[in-house]
Amino acid sequence: MRKRPYLRREWCEAAIRRPARRMIQADGRIRHWIWIEELQKYLRVGTLEDGETIHNAFPDRDAEI
Repeated sequence: MRKRPYLRREWCEAAIRRPARRMIQADGRIRHWIWIEELQKYLRVGTLEDGETIHNAFPDRDAEI
């Protein structure tokens, strides 16, 4: 979040709670996508294996939902 101050915590939390898509990576980390109307893009939120600890978050211009 420090690198992307325009992102809102509530967007990240919403992505985890009700994603448009969720994918588990080979290393166990989880990717969550949610459409953010204000950005007109999907937000991709990466979490650790627990599905709660946010590892990264960024607008995903290549999202295929």
